[in-house]
Amino acid sequence: MPETNAAKDRSAELPAIAYYAVVCGKDPELKYETRHSLVQMALAQGIKATTRFYAVSRNTVRKWLRRYQTALVAGLEERSRAPKRIPHKTDARTEARVLRIKRKLRRFGSRRLKRDFQLPCSHGALDRIYHAHKLIKPRKRKRQRRNDLRAEKARYRAFERTCNDTKYLNDIVEYWMQARLLGLPWFQYSHRDVRTGTMLLGFANELSLSHSTLFAEMVIAWYRLHEINLIGSIWSYDGGSENIGAWNAKHKSSYQQALAAAKIEGFQIPKTTYNAEVETIHNTIEFEFFEVERFRDRSDFFRKATSYQWWYNCDRKNGYRKDKSPREILQEIAPEIDPHVLLLPAIDLDLALEAKVTYGMPNAKTAKGGHDVPRPAPGVFPY
Repeated sequence: MPETNAAKDRSAELPAIAYYAVVCGKDPELKYETRHSLVQMALAQGIKATTRFYAVSRNTVRKWLRRYQTALVAGLEERSRAPKRIPHKTDARTEARVLRIKRKLRRFGSRRLKRDFQLPCSHGALDRIYHAHKLIKPRKRKRQRRNDLRAEKARYRAFERTCNDTKYLNDIVEYWMQARLLGLPWFQYSHRDVRTGTMLLGFANELSLSHSTLFAEMVIAWYRLHEINLIGSIWSYDGGSENIGAWNAKHKSSYQQALAAAKIEGFQIPKTTYNAEVETIHNTIEFEFFEVERFRDRSDFFRKATSYQWWYNCDRKNGYRKDKSPREILQEIAPEIDPHVLLLPAIDLDLALEAKVTYGMPNAKTAKGGHDVPRPAPGVFPY
């Protein structure tokens, strides 16, 4: 009995342990050891001495003592505090719908899926659902922020500055087999306006200077048909053979001559970043069109490519441009321009080149056809 009283006296002299600081820490082993010591002291010296020593309430000591007596050391482990029922959790039917959309459009972000498909849950809830089903993975953050040129690009007038490039289609897994079996194009010729984001496309089986020149001529004719002033405008392009011909050529290529004839200033870019506008749509069209569409034949390909191009120019919202489509931007900055300029069909450059060799290059006034020289097929020269 004297020893017990002495132990009580010594425990009263010891400083109190900050139990609250321990349980708020991140060390699970320290939490367990502290709780185990608390329980052992409560069993040996009682609840009152334990509350004084650990600076806790009696209910805290009783809670851990009760759990220890019920489940022994297992009762001292941390328990989950997550609610057993979440009233605002996304219902199973909605979750199945958003998962079905995400599995088809894997590279679409949550914010965009919510906006384009009017999904009833927040983008945070979408991220949670997709993460739980392992449909998203974190992207690597770039250390250096890219220059934001939106204010600089906003100074251009519509169709004053454009980017032009070509895209190989034989490295897209979902498209490769279809192209091989159905005879679909292997190359994409792209033209994009920097100010509005308007995209015009041509497709061909070959990558050549002839196809590139013809595509430029057809786009120029299309702009002229809609009375767009191209004098002094700047068209940028890279140093590929489809644009400049041979690297050691002593004269301008036919592509460069076509731009000069229209009084357009051609600008051969020194770095790929100078053509970032058109490179952006190359990435976008890959996961919005080529990875998700299935085609029956070559004609079906051009119908769907035209539909995609019209949707892109008229209805698709662009987050980089304040969630506005090219049509909305064009109406805002240049309401005098005919919006039908956005509706150029996707061009079959192989068919167009064949028609050009056979009939010559038509224009809006002379392409009427006749008995001996029929008019080119619709969609070849849409102007």
